Amino acid sequence: MILYPQNAELGVEKLTENFFYDSKHKIIFNGIVSLIRDGRQVDILTVADVLKKNGELEKIGGFDYLTQLVESVIAPVNFLEHVKIIEDTFALRRVIELSYETIQQAASRPGDVRKFIDQVEAKFFQLAQYRIKSDFTHIRAIVSKVHEDIVSWHKEKKLKESISTGYKKLDELLAGFHPSDYIVVAGRTGSGKTAFALSITRRIAVLPEPSERRPVAIFSLEMDKEQLAKRLIAAEAKVDAHKMRRGILSKGEINKIALAVKKLSDAPIYVDDSPAISLLDLRSKARRLARQVNLGLIIVDYLQLMTPIGRADTRQEEVASISRGLKALAKELNVPIMALAQLSRRAEESPGARPKLSHLRESGAIEQDADVVLLIYRPEIHGIETINVYGRQMDSHGIANIIVAKQRNGPTGDVFLAFHKEFVSFEPLEIPREEEVPSNPFVDYPSIDDEFGGV
Repeated sequence: MILYPQNAELGVEKLTENFFYDSKHKIIFNGIVSLIRDGRQVDILTVADVLKKNGELEKIGGFDYLTQLVESVIAPVNFLEHVKIIEDTFALRRVIELSYETIQQAASRPGDVRKFIDQVEAKFFQLAQYRIKSDFTHIRAIVSKVHEDIVSWHKEKKLKESISTGYKKLDELLAGFHPSDYIVVAGRTGSGKTAFALSITRRIAVLPEPSERRPVAIFSLEMDKEQLAKRLIAAEAKVDAHKMRRGILSKGEINKIALAVKKLSDAPIYVDDSPAISLLDLRSKARRLARQVNLGLIIVDYLQLMTPIGRADTRQEEVASISRGLKALAKELNVPIMALAQLSRRAEESPGARPKLSHLRESGAIEQDADVVLLIYRPEIHGIETINVYGRQMDSHGIANIIVAKQRNGPTGDVFLAFHKEFVSFEPLEIPREEEVPSNPFVDYPSIDDEFGGV
């Protein structure tokens, strides 16, 4: 950096004084930073001058030491490789330091052990994710890569860098679930929140090609893992869940269940049914699993049953704390998190009992934190017999309206799915040919809001 000034700014951008173990090198590095900040040329004389003015030249061994450093450099061709060596060595030192700190703190008996473990884990996880900083990239390389992606999307008709929900209409509106997205799925009791989450799970993790399956982690606070498994089996086998629980099954249905069990056994689905799990515990478990598998989605069923960190004055503050924690975790792991949430009773008082964002129960922070909010609306459970589906009036029986009420990086709108009550599953809605509509119904037809007075 001293002998070849063209590397000085690059080095300052990629390194900090903490990367250097020797205090003399920290002083010299800070001197170079000072010169660049003041817009001065970096060379052995200017570095010596700034160190002398700061009273630090003798601390490093004087001008002679600077001369030795400069003479030890052969050529600048491996500069970036040397930077990486410095960074990696710093990381190893941090591992040693963190290990020593952890031992010392553990020996002193920290008050809240779970909180202490979470803090330690967070420090190591952050260290494990360190990356050398990137440099400027010419726009030519960027647009070339993006162009390749666009052509690939067009040819393969597949989502890239996001995870398909498994529902074509929903993917058209959301472009799939994106890494680090915080997705809230809300509905009234009995609307099918868990069924929707499990339907998404099957369409992500239970696919014919093993290479296309993405691991899904489910934190089930309301339902134990056996109940969850029964639902998955009934939905995958397309067998009446009530008949299955009662043991009234035909031979054909038994065979369908056996096939479903085989498919689910091979699927990368991980279930934790700890009741009232705390944000600390959930975060710790998610981090560990993320290190073991390439997580595609984390599901929390449901948000209001979680235990917050510490105490809050109100329930709203507790829920807000949990919501912020889940959003931060999605960003930290770079994995979409789908949190199920309850809607307040006020949703049933609105025209047609159609839900909206303001009906999110106990905290407006959920709406603010979420990147995407999906509201589940099934008019038949509210005694409403017909529903406007993409501009067509249809019998509401077995139809679910997935309302994309918020999307931070895209449009809002309505998607309609079929809800099969007997095996508790959401499936694509098949519309009779005479009622088919243009491929972009969200624009060409009025939204269902118009049907109910613009609620």
